[in-house]
Order: sequence, then C-alpha cells, then structure tokens
Amino acid sequence: MVSITLVGIGVASTLGALTKFNSIAAMSRNSTGVCAAVMNQIDLIQSDGPFNPQKTNNDGTPQIPPELVLDSTRGGPLTQNNVVVYQYKDLANNKIVIVQGTMTTSVTDLNPGSTTVYMYKAVVTVTYTFLNRSYSFSMSTIRTSDI
Repeated sequence: MVSITLVGIGVASTLGALTKFNSIAAMSRNSTGVCAAVMNQIDLIQSDGPFNPQKTNNDGTPQIPPELVLDSTRGGPLTQNNVVVYQYKDLANNKIVIVQGTMTTSVTDLNPGSTTVYMYKAVVTVTYTFLNRSYSFSMSTIRTSDI
C-alpha cells in the first residue's frame, strides 16, 4: 500500500512538473515571437527613408517616413491590430492557433522647436493575451536626420 502511494505521488508530481514546463515553454515561445515583431518595427524605423525633417518633398510634405510621423502631428500613436506573436498547431483539436497582439508605435521629438538637431524617439510596444493573461513587450530607439 505504501509503495503504491509513493508511486502515485511520484506520478502526480511528475505530471505537475511537466505541465509547468510546458507552460513556461509556451510563454518563452511567445516572448521570442513578440521580441521579433517589435524588433522588425524598430528595424523599419531605423532603415526607412529619407528622414530629413528639415527638407520637403516636391509636393511640400516633409521628408519623414510614415513610421516616424510625430504623435502630435498624427493625433496619437500609430496602432496596428492583429500582429502575429506566435502560431502553433493545437494537436488536441487539430487547429492552427494564432496568438495575436496590438502594436503601438509612439514617436516624439527629443528637441522640439530646434532647427539644427532633429532627433526623434520611437517607442514600440506590443500587448497580447495568452491563456487569459495579458503581456506587454516594449523597445525604444532614437533616430536623427539622415543629413
């Protein structure tokens, strides 16, 4: 009787540990996916051009990529819905499950009113829900004029 009880306790604790390991692995996969999504947006902000707020295009608009338009000009941060954080196949239901989030890009001028130094700060944040818990990941970058 004692050995059956000990085996039962061992099996129950092993199942509990495996369930917890699986949960940690799922959160880690989501964290990797959200980091990649935010980093892609940061890379776009750093590479899209031309970024010359002191110059204008032929149509009279400033040379600023859409990702770097100031919040004050746009009327608030840029929001993108349904950003894919992670995608996996649920073997129990044989369905593809997509973890989606909302990406918010906020751009501010670090030197407002300056006509010599153009430095913009962008903060990219992705929020998502997984297993009824809310998560958020954020990164920031600074970009100066190309010239």
